[in-house]
Amino acid sequence: MKFIGGFFQFARRVIDAAKKGGLGDSDTKKLDNLLTRTGKRNTILAKGILSSLSAGGASDKDVARFSELLQGAERRIAENKEPFNAQNRAELVDVFKRAYVSAKTARWFSAQIDELLAEEINEFIVGSPRVDVGVPAKKSVKFEKELEEKKKMKA
Repeated sequence: MKFIGGFFQFARRVIDAAKKGGLGDSDTKKLDNLLTRTGKRNTILAKGILSSLSAGGASDKDVARFSELLQGAERRIAENKEPFNAQNRAELVDVFKRAYVSAKTARWFSAQIDELLAEEINEFIVGSPRVDVGVPAKKSVKFEKELEEKKKMKA
């Protein structure tokens, strides 16, 4: 498959470079910015959706079911399937309705969900520790020595 356009050319370079084990500085910066923006977008969406459910009075049972629906969506996305089947979409709409969030929002959400967003929301639900991670710098001899020293200190 041949990609067309700047983003897809970039994506192909990243994929090819990742397969070979390295990226150029320019592509590393682009990837870092892309991942950072995606991370920020997902955090905002996750907080917004959960705040809407909370403000609407969603029960703990509804939030738990919402989490289960997201976990199922993650599994289906990983299998290259649609995130939600018809029954899941109906359940999602019901959860949103009980929290006084519009069915339109539920439909929009079910169309926008991806693995990263589902994971982000679930991390907020279960209260996982937050970690800020960027694209790792290229390994160097200095990096390897520092890593070895840290391992020795821990031992």
